[in-house]
Amino acid sequence: MIKIGTRELGKIPAIAVSISDREDNRILRSAFVDMVEIRVDQFGKTDPSHIRNIIMMRRKAGVPLILTVRSREEGGRKVISDDLKLKIFKDNIPLVDAVDIELKSNILPEVVRAARKNKKIVIVSAHDFKITPNDKILKDTLAKAIRSGAHIVKIAAKANREEDVARLMRFTMENKSKNMITISLGEIGSISRLIFPGFGSLITYAYISRPSGLGQRTLRELREHLRIYYPGYNRYFALCREAVSH
Repeated sequence: MIKIGTRELGKIPAIAVSISDREDNRILRSAFVDMVEIRVDQFGKTDPSHIRNIIMMRRKAGVPLILTVRSREEGGRKVISDDLKLKIFKDNIPLVDAVDIELKSNILPEVVRAARKNKKIVIVSAHDFKITPNDKILKDTLAKAIRSGAHIVKIAAKANREEDVARLMRFTMENKSKNMITISLGEIGSISRLIFPGFGSLITYAYISRPSGLGQRTLRELREHLRIYYPGYNRYFALCREAVSH
């Protein structure tokens, strides 16, 4: 079993909420968030001191943190140089529980090395905003990401028809022992954020303020559906809410 921070993955669905530097920690606490994906590419400012201050503040929320500096080519909101990205990762890896770095990134080996040195979880991600690649490409992507040093491999791909969702779901189920996160992007793929955890995807993503991915649902919407369709998640949520109320 793999963990990000204190959150064990695989037994029941886990929701990561993508945030920038604008959200208030009180929102995160009151929302009973499983974990937070810190999207530095969505920050208003990207100078190192500002980023570090924000991450230090997020630590006070007491939830597992995933540090992400998404490239523009794979859904990032800003163009950030590789040199600055690498500095952001190296400066802040000790403060977070996991990092998410693109498989195609030029700095992938250095980020993986730094994260593993600090005993942090490495998520290696691949995004396709046009299509869901064929099965051979999916298998090759998974194998390459594992070889790069990933603890968890994340594959997000645009669904242009229902068959794309079904195929990525089958791929998830067949490879769930390899620690994967899978998402079908877009309106057609939105259902994947609810059903893929049932077939082996370790984390599903939601938002509080504004979506960071195609087809993403609000935390409230996604969580309520998970509570309906996953009894184990409903029991977990009830326990978390009771613990906070006491």
